[in-house]
Amino acid sequence: MKREDEEHKRDRTEDGAQSATADEAAAGEAQREAPEGAAQPEAGAAVAEEPAVDAAEPKPDADEGAGAPDAAAEVARLSDEVERLRQQLLRARADFDNFRRRTRQEQEELQWFANKQLLAELLPVVDNFERALAAAGAEASELRTGVEMVHRQLLGILEKFGVTPVPSVGEKFDPAVHEAVMQEPAGDGAEPGVVVQELQRGYMLRDKVLRPAMVKVTV
Repeated sequence: MKREDEEHKRDRTEDGAQSATADEAAAGEAQREAPEGAAQPEAGAAVAEEPAVDAAEPKPDADEGAGAPDAAAEVARLSDEVERLRQQLLRARADFDNFRRRTRQEQEELQWFANKQLLAELLPVVDNFERALAAAGAEASELRTGVEMVHRQLLGILEKFGVTPVPSVGEKFDPAVHEAVMQEPAGDGAEPGVVVQELQRGYMLRDKVLRPAMVKVTV
């Protein structure tokens, strides 16, 4: 009896397996017999979904273009700053040049005043040498030769320090460098106001009058 029950169970198991196999085979056959266009709705659905994807793409931020005016304003500000600094540098350079020029002029004036007194004291010595030479006449002698040599050396020293004689005889009277101590009437065709005689030589110290020349002028 037990053996018959086991055989009966085995027969039912085999029948179930064969039924499942038959169902799978039927399903496969139905899938093969289905038309190829049946799968197209899925592809179409995918295509239909693409515009939605495009619509979801991020748009350019409207604030991105706002940075351009700010950059232009910054460039303009920096350009103005550079120009301001350049002008400031030019003014500083001009001030320095003026300062250097004033300093040089002050040094020259200080040197001029320092030398003026000493050189002015030497001028009477030169005058005495010239008077001695004029009194000696044209006679050649050892004394005259010695005096002339000392006179030339003294004039050379004065010239070395910028002392030069003031042109007088035949020149137009110039009150800046001439001192009229005598006058005489102008002759026929002579021009008045002309120096006709130098009584004492005048000297310039560079471009300044060290001593005016004492002269006789026509009137």
